[in-house]
Amino acid sequence: MNTNDKKPLKNFADSTRQLGPFMTWGWQFALTLGFLSWFGHWLDEKFETKVLFVLTGVFLGLFGGFYNLYRIVSNLPKPGRAKKEKDRL
Repeated sequence: MNTNDKKPLKNFADSTRQLGPFMTWGWQFALTLGFLSWFGHWLDEKFETKVLFVLTGVFLGLFGGFYNLYRIVSNLPKPGRAKKEKDRL
């Protein structure tokens, strides 16, 4: 077996592993925004307000979604940092 045959699979696996948090972020963002909007609509009907709780839910969903994206991006390993760690050892 040629060693070059495994290299693209390893790169694909590494790429998929690195993209994993971003693939789930979209679903988390959409579900959070949808749930909070629905809950705001339900509260608006219950308390007979116009759009107060829907807007509150939308903004909370947007804030939560972008905060979650910020956490994901800030926890990614820096490309230069991994190489420096290897060189140091």
